[in-house]
Amino acid sequence: MEVIPQNVPSAEQVHLPLTKKECREIVTPYAFMVADDLLGTPLATPWRRAAAMAIDGVIIAGLASASLLFILPVMLYLCWLRYRLKKYTHVVLLLLATLLLSTTATVAPELISEQKDVRTNNLVDDRLDAAGSAALAFSVLKLNRDDCKTDCIAAELKSSSQQLAKAGVPAADARQLLTDLLEVAELSTKAKKALIERELKSYQPIDQVPVAEAVATPDAKVVSTDSAEKPWYQPSEGTQSIIGWVKGILADFGLGFGWAMFYFTAYIHWAHGQTIGKKIFQIRVIQLDGKELDVFAAFSRQGGYGAGFATGLMGFLQVFWDPNRQAIQDKVVSTVVIRLNQPKRPLHH
Repeated sequence: MEVIPQNVPSAEQVHLPLTKKECREIVTPYAFMVADDLLGTPLATPWRRAAAMAIDGVIIAGLASASLLFILPVMLYLCWLRYRLKKYTHVVLLLLATLLLSTTATVAPELISEQKDVRTNNLVDDRLDAAGSAALAFSVLKLNRDDCKTDCIAAELKSSSQQLAKAGVPAADARQLLTDLLEVAELSTKAKKALIERELKSYQPIDQVPVAEAVATPDAKVVSTDSAEKPWYQPSEGTQSIIGWVKGILADFGLGFGWAMFYFTAYIHWAHGQTIGKKIFQIRVIQLDGKELDVFAAFSRQGGYGAGFATGLMGFLQVFWDPNRQAIQDKVVSTVVIRLNQPKRPLHH
């Protein structure tokens, strides 16, 4: 009679994959595994993603201005999407929210409209402005062209260096940004390093912004630099409500709280990875494991947009040189943006 050892795992038990909890306890190759069905799927091109983002930006700006022209279509489209999936509880809640928002936008639009927070004591720390960021974006586009050779590369690098110096970016940060810019250029590593060193020899960032250049508004209050800063739990002067106080705290921690957060989280989660802009341009956000984003992943991904702007758009420009065209918000939650209605391509020539 054969004796069967006790507590010996079977062949099936030996090859069982680790659970999500177990994967967080040790280093595994599972966190960034790509689903087999996703391999060979065409990726969305940078211009298509930018165009979709431009449309989404217009929509968010309309929502932030408490315009019914934007609020009603955005909310009703979400209702339609949940109705198609027979999520009737969600439909009822969204209809009630739509009614509340519509009434508020008509009676007291200032309660749901968002206004830009102007801070007179943080002009230097904002670094790159919109013009400087746009100039860097155009430089990446030019560097990515096949006809941009050594002279063209040197000219674009010089232009980018001047923009960074004008924005007061420190030399160490400028070096990293210029190195990232040259990732798309077809030059040897030695040649890239030589160009960067040549630019940094005469690099002189502007450390302070002259007082005369500060934009003054009639309603702006002068902030005294000599006054002691209040603790975070005490509302600043001019804060009229608890909600405004909470928004200020969240802004200090770098957390967005408004229409952009709602729009990107709700649409990426409920609309199968497609905002309205992505729907128009036939692209979609999907996780590397082939699954759709849950609400927490969608919320985390929209937080990546803040990191993209904080890096002077460099976080977004990664789509030009990243192998899977992942921008910073994609790397946060391991997603890619794919092109729909396109045939898959083989992985080998």
